[in-house]
Amino acid sequence: MRFPGRLHRLTAEWWLVAIVSSALVIFLAQSRATERMDDLAYDALLHLKTHEPDPRILLVTIDNRSLQAVGRWPWPREIHAELIEHIAEGAPSAIAYDVLFLEPAPGDARLGQAIGRAGPVFLPLLLEQTGTAGSPLEAIQPVPPLRETASGTGHVNLIPDRDGKIRRVRLTERDGAAEWPHLMDLVRRHAQVGAEGAPAAGRDGIILLPFAGPSGHFPTIGADAVLRGELPAELLRDRIVIVGATAPGLGDRHPVPLSDRDGGMSGVEIQANLLDGLLRGDLADEAVPWFRALFALAPLWLLLLALRKLRPRTTLVVLPALILLILALSAAAFHWLRIWIPPVPALIGPVLVYPLWGWRRLVGVSGYMVSELERLRAEPDILPSVTNPTVTTDPVTREAILLGEAVSKLRAMRRFVSDSMDQLPDAVFVVDKEGAITLANRCAQELLETIHRTGGEPRLPDLLDRLEPMFDGSGLSLWPPPGAGKRQEAVAPDGRIFDILSSEHHDESGRPAGWIVRMSDISPIRIAQRQRDDMLHYLTHDMRSPQASILALTSSAEPENIAPALAERIERYAHRTLALADGIVHLARAETLSYEPLLLNLVDVVDDAIDELWPQIREKNLEVEVNRVDEELLLSGEPSLLTRAFINLFDNATKHSPHGGRLACTVRRRDSGEGPVAECLIRDEGGGMAPEMVATLFERFRRGPAAAGSRGAGLGLAIVQTVIARHGGTIRCESSLGEGTTFTVTLPLAAGEEAG
Repeated sequence: MRFPGRLHRLTAEWWLVAIVSSALVIFLAQSRATERMDDLAYDALLHLKTHEPDPRILLVTIDNRSLQAVGRWPWPREIHAELIEHIAEGAPSAIAYDVLFLEPAPGDARLGQAIGRAGPVFLPLLLEQTGTAGSPLEAIQPVPPLRETASGTGHVNLIPDRDGKIRRVRLTERDGAAEWPHLMDLVRRHAQVGAEGAPAAGRDGIILLPFAGPSGHFPTIGADAVLRGELPAELLRDRIVIVGATAPGLGDRHPVPLSDRDGGMSGVEIQANLLDGLLRGDLADEAVPWFRALFALAPLWLLLLALRKLRPRTTLVVLPALILLILALSAAAFHWLRIWIPPVPALIGPVLVYPLWGWRRLVGVSGYMVSELERLRAEPDILPSVTNPTVTTDPVTREAILLGEAVSKLRAMRRFVSDSMDQLPDAVFVVDKEGAITLANRCAQELLETIHRTGGEPRLPDLLDRLEPMFDGSGLSLWPPPGAGKRQEAVAPDGRIFDILSSEHHDESGRPAGWIVRMSDISPIRIAQRQRDDMLHYLTHDMRSPQASILALTSSAEPENIAPALAERIERYAHRTLALADGIVHLARAETLSYEPLLLNLVDVVDDAIDELWPQIREKNLEVEVNRVDEELLLSGEPSLLTRAFINLFDNATKHSPHGGRLACTVRRRDSGEGPVAECLIRDEGGGMAPEMVATLFERFRRGPAAAGSRGAGLGLAIVQTVIARHGGTIRCESSLGEGTTFTVTLPLAAGEEAG
């Protein structure tokens, strides 16, 4: 069977698919090749996580109305100073003034004084990516009058993703030993007195922006309203005021995940969202690389194991379940653990592997099927085929043709087996290990209809339950079958007697699959045996008793009552009748006696036969010469039958030997073409026989040349041949007129004796 080889090949391909797909998933998780798709998933989660912003945050925006009321941008420094002074009148907790003052201008002194009097005011600095003297970054601080009076300066850099949207920010920019914290982190430290440093950040100090909502989600007031004094002081008390430009013409708008419809979000709103996340402690970090790889590999290997162990129908459910599980775990980690695990690398592995492995498995199974169908086509047909094989170059059509031919062969073979079984004269059942009938011939179906008439699907144990075992002491049960070669007899309710023979059948791998049970109706045989037993009883009792009475009368009768010559003739016929009855009984016993073979020595059997006939041998003054070449020749047989056979041979030799003659017997081992055998030669010095008499010598009621005083019935040698044949041996006779007769008996040695 070639399937194990293909199974190993399919296993190797499974490992190859597993290794290649694992390497691909690890690459995707580490290289961020799927970042754009992961960002789409992140954006969808942000839409589900909107919330009300921290009430302490208030935006003062330089919008289009403010530009119309105050004048075009940039504003003079005195306007900024006046704006800060109006805000400071409300006693806010802190002011983050998100406007760059990098170049000296008239009014810097006044603006610096306003910043110093307003309390904690934080100003942005500019970080240029290409610094001087080989430095990657260069910080451009606000002009000195402002920097010196400000509570702190920090960067406001944003990190656009590949699609241009703002989702990430770096809380601390570093250039060697120099560090520049983010402007909003400075505000957070001021608002949370005693807070240590910035929250833990992910890769390169980058965190994900926790957007509270779309553009316009934070409470906002225009700068022109503040300048006009329209803002109540109570509205600003203890608030964190962030001042920045929102007018579209100022170029400080950026696309963000929650601003797809209104064209972007202003920089000051982005800073407000960052501050909101810092104050709430709701910043999300990206998972570390090794965890991203593990998260991507876990569902892949779960699917691979499912593809290896489960059925295709089950794996069809496993794939969508894994997809839902990946998305759910990624969303749960983001919402509750504030860890962003990109789900796309974990999704790509199962989505790619499922059809790939399904294709490889289909190719493997298809290849195995085609090869087996080709082998089936090449095998000689048991039944004659009436169609010619179709030839095609299309592989799919060829597979369909081969499968169709195999199905046709299987149907034809099943019909042939069914028709062949129907021709059998006995009932034959093919059953599985539980006794369910899988195949039954016509006789078996008729037997079910006549004996097993209950409703439902017939089972062989139910049929056997209606039978009565003939021999309860045999130790065998009708079900389950006792084993191969064990015969049983049982009686049906209608009186029929069945001989039940069971043999175990196996599947292609050699494992037991059920039984083949044959039930033969042996009622006529048992009737004939009963008649034979009655006849033997008649011979042994009803026929022998009158003959014995006749002999008793003739031997005790007075001479005047019966003539001596007549009495002698009557005795001779009575003895002949008794010999005939004894011969028939011995022949029937030799043919039908059931026995368990015993281990016996042929030399002992020969000696017992000679001892039994020793009175007749002494009466004729015969010389007996026994040549024992081997003292022990072990046979497997029935002692009484073998002894009776050799008694008949020696009796025959004694009767035909002349008075004072010699009987020669040789017992020896001989190598035949089929192995070592035991051989016994018995020779007399009688008158011998003609060839035509030798040819019919072992037939029933065939007598050899008449011997003096012989009263045989012609059954002695027939009994000998029957016994020797039942023991697997042979007997032959060699004789010539005037030269005596030699009988040669050959018997197989027992197994242990053959090995010796």
